[in-house]
Amino acid sequence: MKNTLLLAGLLASTLLLGSCGSKEEEAQATAPTLYDRLGKTEGIAKIVDGLIANVGAETATANSVMLRSHKPMLDAVNGVNGQAPTDPTRLQRLRNNFIDQLGEAAGGPLTYKGKSMLVAHTGMNVTALEFSVWHKQLEASLASNGVTESDKAAVYAIVDKMQGDVVGH
Repeated sequence: MKNTLLLAGLLASTLLLGSCGSKEEEAQATAPTLYDRLGKTEGIAKIVDGLIANVGAETATANSVMLRSHKPMLDAVNGVNGQAPTDPTRLQRLRNNFIDQLGEAAGGPLTYKGKSMLVAHTGMNVTALEFSVWHKQLEASLASNGVTESDKAAVYAIVDKMQGDVVGH
């Protein structure tokens, strides 16, 4: 009987102590992820759509910096010299891949299934200036979607990790 009571007491204290985490651990477990703070898939889609619109507007300017590197995609989607588009869904795939990529990197349940950034950008010879202008288009989209400064910094950290695989290949 004494052993049974001792065993029951040990089991109860183990369960009690095991279920008591610190307030910091509890706060971390319930703290919203960057994915949540960006508005989950819907919010990230708005950011990506804004980015695509901004890049499209930049490539349509007389002094476009990004037209050179984006021309193959634009030609595939829009066609060239009156010809039919060769890949009208290319921009939609890019959009969906970037939503998945940012959503996964931001701690969400999305899974990026696209090419590595190095493979995707090899042959494009993206310049540091083109990347910088693209970054400004992202910045404008984040601002127009009401993203906080701290969350902008977190998104930039994600994107900036990719720069070495995007620029100069």
